[in-house]
Amino acid sequence: MGKESGRRLTWLRYGAGLVCGLVLITFTGLVLYSVAMRYFFHAPPIWGEDIPKLLFVWMSFIGAGFAYLFGFNIRMTVLIDKVPRNPRRVIEFVMHLSIVAMLLVILWYSQPILKLTARNTVLSTGLKDIWTYLPLPIACVLLLANEVWRLYRIARGEVDRSGQEADDAL
Repeated sequence: MGKESGRRLTWLRYGAGLVCGLVLITFTGLVLYSVAMRYFFHAPPIWGEDIPKLLFVWMSFIGAGFAYLFGFNIRMTVLIDKVPRNPRRVIEFVMHLSIVAMLLVILWYSQPILKLTARNTVLSTGLKDIWTYLPLPIACVLLLANEVWRLYRIARGEVDRSGQEADDAL
């Protein structure tokens, strides 16, 4: 990886972390506000559940997509570490291909849901219901980008002794 692409990756990681952190702070603030209004002032905001739910869904799916993209995922390698290099590469390649297939199925079946929810409006906020379901396909695209990159790296033989790709993240 070149120096320039390394800098871009660092900025992308920083930006993704910043956005996810801001969404988490906003989510926490809105939940605290909603709880305080409900229990102390007996006047809960009409959007008190819908907006935090929306932020939580976005934070969870997009945050998970970025976490996996940057290699911050949990990976159990006890068994795969015991396999010699060439068979391990084949196993890793098949495993990542199966993940790609699963993600493509999720993307395929999320399209009708998005079309259906694009018509509905959440009464408390006036937002289209699609905004609650949109993070899933976006996260799938992030995960697909990472899987394609990992497949490319495995095909080139860039796997270290521990069974993980030499540079787990992009």
